[in-house]
Amino acid sequence: MMQPISLSALALVAMALPGVGAAQSGSPGLRWNSSLSASHSSGDYGTPLTSRSRDTTLGLSVEFDQWELGLRLPYLEQTSLVPSAGGVRAFRVGPKGRILLNRRFLVDQPLLVEQTVRGVGDVTATLTRSFHANTRDGLSWDLGAQVKLPVSGADKDLSTGQADYSLLAGATKPFGDFSLGANVGYTIVGKPYDENYRNTWSGGLDASWRFMPASRLGLSVGLETSPEPGGVAARSVSLTYSYRFNSGLRVQASLTRGGSDGAPDRSGGLSVSYGF
Repeated sequence: MMQPISLSALALVAMALPGVGAAQSGSPGLRWNSSLSASHSSGDYGTPLTSRSRDTTLGLSVEFDQWELGLRLPYLEQTSLVPSAGGVRAFRVGPKGRILLNRRFLVDQPLLVEQTVRGVGDVTATLTRSFHANTRDGLSWDLGAQVKLPVSGADKDLSTGQADYSLLAGATKPFGDFSLGANVGYTIVGKPYDENYRNTWSGGLDASWRFMPASRLGLSVGLETSPEPGGVAARSVSLTYSYRFNSGLRVQASLTRGGSDGAPDRSGGLSVSYGF
């Protein structure tokens, strides 16, 4: 687990970046973005048990020309079941933040009580290269690499304690006020000594409609294979609404419904971002 000094340094960098961005915002081609998002999800993941999770994430990114470097720092809160006399939690956070049933937990244990754990989650850094079309309605591509840094320790079941490495690709085609998109990703999953995780594939399709100058409505479907051998793939459908103010402020709300036992049954979130 990352030492307190390292965590403090990371927090100082996170707080300093917006100030640096403001000082550099006048540089040609340089654009800074900051965001704060909160989400809540719950699900039984195909078991008689239920887990609830809250995620509050600070996002920071800088764009230069066709490149973007982003950093996400989450704070997690998860409520699960444990035996009343103490013992192993029913659920844990697996690769890429996915909720998994803890194999060391016995579902038929008597006298189960809820327990909540909180802490800093793993930090995610992403580098993306965009390829924009020369025309307004042309096809645009994004290629990216992502690494999940094991800042959070595995002792609270909020992390695997290992790094995950992902390759990402996406394409978007606008049709006036409508746009269609697709994305695919491959993750090399960090494997703790006591787990037999597999690398995962993910993919999705999305559509959006700008029905007012500053408002956009979106619908997306996603799928991700399970990191556990024989596990169920996570399938979900999401509905989003976003509004962009003239000042550069953007607000987005989302609702997600799980379509398989590998995903939360339901989740919702709110995000506020600002670009300068």
